[in-house]
Amino acid sequence: MPGGDFHPWLFLFLAAWILICGLGVVAFKKIMYSAASMVACFLGVAFAYALLNAPLVAIVQILVYVGAISIVIIFAIMLTEVQSGAYDLFFNRQVAFAAPLAVAVAAVLTGIMVTSDIGRIGDAALNPSVKGVSLLLFKGYVFPFELISLVLVAAMIGAIVLARKEEEKA
Repeated sequence: MPGGDFHPWLFLFLAAWILICGLGVVAFKKIMYSAASMVACFLGVAFAYALLNAPLVAIVQILVYVGAISIVIIFAIMLTEVQSGAYDLFFNRQVAFAAPLAVAVAAVLTGIMVTSDIGRIGDAALNPSVKGVSLLLFKGYVFPFELISLVLVAAMIGAIVLARKEEEKA
């Protein structure tokens, strides 16, 4: 890997960790256990980014996903009344169609990745610094950055308006 050592056994361990935590997200009956498994999965992804010599992406992963999104999801779970659900809510009659389809899609994607030349991309990949990313974001892409922030503000205002309307009806 560019810029440092790559440890395939550690990467395999992290991949297994992420897969097990991802399965825990959908398999646990109690939703708080699923949320804790999701946090562990996000941390595993951050460690994988760090292992791949992308410290900026690893830090953003921890700040955004582990720090913000997970906390919002856990807070929303704590505000709901139902903390667990029956398995028949998750595993219904669609599983007979969805499971073979998921396996087929995974097989096709694996075949494409194995037969493609994607392995050579890492040698030419750039690993910009925090300063390089910030200069690019705030000089080269300042208009799209501001546009996205306006869209997020509009979405937040829309959510507040919808919540107020539901509150007034009740």
